[in-house]
Amino acid sequence: MHRINLRSVDLNLLVVLDALLSQRSVTRAAARLHLTQPAVSHALARLRALFDDPLLLRTPAGLVPTATADKIAPRLSSVLAEIGGLLAPDETFDPATARRHVTVGMSDYAAFVVLPALAAKLREIAPGIALVVKHTSHVRGLADLEAGEAELIVGSFPKPPARFSAQLLFEEGFACAARNGHPAFSRTLGPKAYLACDHLHVSLSGEPSGVVDAVLRKRKHRRNVALTVGHFLVAPQILAATDLVATEPTRLLIPHAAQLGLAVRPPPFAIPSFPVVQMWPRRLDADPALAFLRDTVAAVAKRL
Repeated sequence: MHRINLRSVDLNLLVVLDALLSQRSVTRAAARLHLTQPAVSHALARLRALFDDPLLLRTPAGLVPTATADKIAPRLSSVLAEIGGLLAPDETFDPATARRHVTVGMSDYAAFVVLPALAAKLREIAPGIALVVKHTSHVRGLADLEAGEAELIVGSFPKPPARFSAQLLFEEGFACAARNGHPAFSRTLGPKAYLACDHLHVSLSGEPSGVVDAVLRKRKHRRNVALTVGHFLVAPQILAATDLVATEPTRLLIPHAAQLGLAVRPPPFAIPSFPVVQMWPRRLDADPALAFLRDTVAAVAKRL
């Protein structure tokens, strides 16, 4: 990268670059900055001249950063936040008056468990913060953050690399559910009765086995998975209409039990719980709106 004359740098250009690197879209960056698309496109042209680099390349999947842009991205947001603090040292973030769009990635499980309470709380204390919630998964979550497709993800994800931050929200356990009146649920659900049932399994990737089956294999057991579906939220309705049994996250099954007439029992085998977390790029640590949102997610999760 060639040497840049700092006297020629317009700070507003760096703000536009930060939005473009985060949103990977001129349209979304313009909406975030409350600018027109032509204005953002013009700023991008000036940035390319300033850095003597294309910075963002158009592909069928959207804008993709160049090597130079990737080198800049991790520091840009924190630098801008520090500059903002220097220019307005007495200014504090006010959730009641702040206006901001934030893209959050959630699986349907995380959205079902966390989003209703989160949305209600934001409407109460920060009505100007608008969430765009996009579907993500255990496999896709970190890639969504990496690509700038989300500023925050909530759910169960692999251990992140150092460039991401993570916060544990709660540990989730498992429960077994079936329709009321199911013969196996007329008393305590034992291993023999459990294994004799036909089972419903949820797999976002379409794999017909999962954590429960791995536990059973260690015990030299196998269950008959009669139906595998790709979405958590369809499972309770299927249970209500069939004799299938599901072993799925407790916070997913319990709320549906009263609504759909489901019986819920503890699993007859010990199944390890899994962590539900929120993750975000470290470069966004200092963003006050995102810090507020993360604190709100954590506060809501404590009451779930």
